Formats: sequence, C-alpha cells, structure tokens
Amino acid sequence: MIRANLKWLRTHHIMVAALALLAPGILHAGNVSYTIVDKNIYDKPIKTQIEQHIVVSGVPTKAELEAEILKRYRAALARRGFRYHNPATNIYIYVYGTVQQARAGQGLWIGMIAKGFSDKEEPRVLINEERLAGLSKAPEERFGLSEQRRKQVFREIAASEDRATRDARARFPDSQIMKQIDFERKLGEKYKAAVAQKYGLTNDQLLKITIEGMKKGWPAP
Repeated sequence: MIRANLKWLRTHHIMVAALALLAPGILHAGNVSYTIVDKNIYDKPIKTQIEQHIVVSGVPTKAELEAEILKRYRAALARRGFRYHNPATNIYIYVYGTVQQARAGQGLWIGMIAKGFSDKEEPRVLINEERLAGLSKAPEERFGLSEQRRKQVFREIAASEDRATRDARARFPDSQIMKQIDFERKLGEKYKAAVAQKYGLTNDQLLKITIEGMKKGWPAP
C-alpha cells in the first residue's frame, strides 16, 4: 500500500554530477531559511535540465513558499551558457520539510515547480498544504506512541510490504501472476500483523499510522 501510493510521487528525472547552480546554498527570509541539499544539471542533445532539492527551515506561509520557488525557477530559466539548449528545456525545483524527505527520493515535497520540454508558459507552483501546515504542528502522542515511534512503525509497515513482495516473487514466477499476487497479499497481512503485535496496535490503528505517514510525507525505507 505504501509503496503503491509512493510510486507515482517519486521523481524519475536523471540525476547526474552536481554542478554549481544559481543561488547561494542558504537564503534567509525572516526566520525562514532555504538550504540546497542537492543540485544537478543534465546537458545533452535531448534536453538541458536543471534540478534543485531544497530543505526549508522554519515555517513559511503558502505565499512565501510560492514566491521562493518562483524566484528560483525564474533564476534557473534566465541562466545561459549551456552547450545544447539555452535556456534550459527542463527545470525541476522541490522544497522539503526535512533532509530525510529530500534524500528519500519518494516525492515527499511540500512545494514544487516543474517545466517540461514542451512547456511554453510559466508553470504553476504546487503546494502540499497538509505537509506545509505540519511544519508548525507540535508532535503529538497517538495510540500511546510518540510521533517518532509512529514513524518507526510506518517504516516497519513499508518494510513488511517489501518483504511480502520479495517472498511472493521468490515463490511464484510472473507466469503465475495471480498466485503471486494472492500470496503477496496473505504474506503482507501476516507480516503487518506481526508489526501490530510488536507495538500493541490494532489493525485499524496500524492503518491510521500508515495514512498519517503518507499525509505527512514520512520517508519509507
């Protein structure tokens, strides 16, 4: 479940050698700062791509976050000096709430902008308002577990799903796909039941932790 929902969120752009990009690593706006944790340029005949992964410290408003992303996008679009395409044909800028989210490669951004090769108009900034709001919320205890402990449960749920997939594929080849899928479902239920028992949780509480982790963008292993 976690893997299936995260799959479409993941970025699939080619990550190549990091080069110096356009802005300083840290920019301050009041009590909010932005730190680039990964920056890449891909310059080939097929496309010239600029990509930035940024972590925000502090709690920006939606308008402030949109303005910051647009500023970085416009600076990237104004950059010249590439070998194959000027300006860059593809620009991707992502802002995350934590370094762990940025490093996870699972599309756990709180704000982003994306320009594809054929896009002629300025793209719209996308904001995940639930994740943005989560930056200002104090961690709370649920089901007798701290948020840090629930994050661990979330990771173990994801790991149990991965294990079920591996074991099912080892048992049944793709030529027996229906048996493989059914066996994976049964193993997933078994492995997640073990996680629930380990932490004294019900299946419903386990599901709620899964949903919480998806909404808040907790990294899976």
